[in-house]
Amino acid sequence: MESQRYVVFVTAVADEHRRAEQVLWRCRIRWQNELALKRRKSVMDLGYLPKGDVASARAWLHDKLLAALLIQATVDEGRLSFPWGYVLGTT
Repeated sequence: MESQRYVVFVTAVADEHRRAEQVLWRCRIRWQNELALKRRKSVMDLGYLPKGDVASARAWLHDKLLAALLIQATVDEGRLSFPWGYVLGTT
């Protein structure tokens, strides 16, 4: 029960560059990146490459990633814009 109160991180960063806050911050950033990549991989069906040639597989993968990024940019832009052309007040 006592060990459930702690979080343990093992790192290979040199002592002079290691502080607990920095290690935790980097782990949080990396975790967010991992979740985003996993989400894109599942949504865009990137787990299977239907190509046998390396160059063809690379081009296919780049196209899929470009499509995922364009879709994400479109969704993000849509969240920030209003069809009326101005921000509605909250009264």
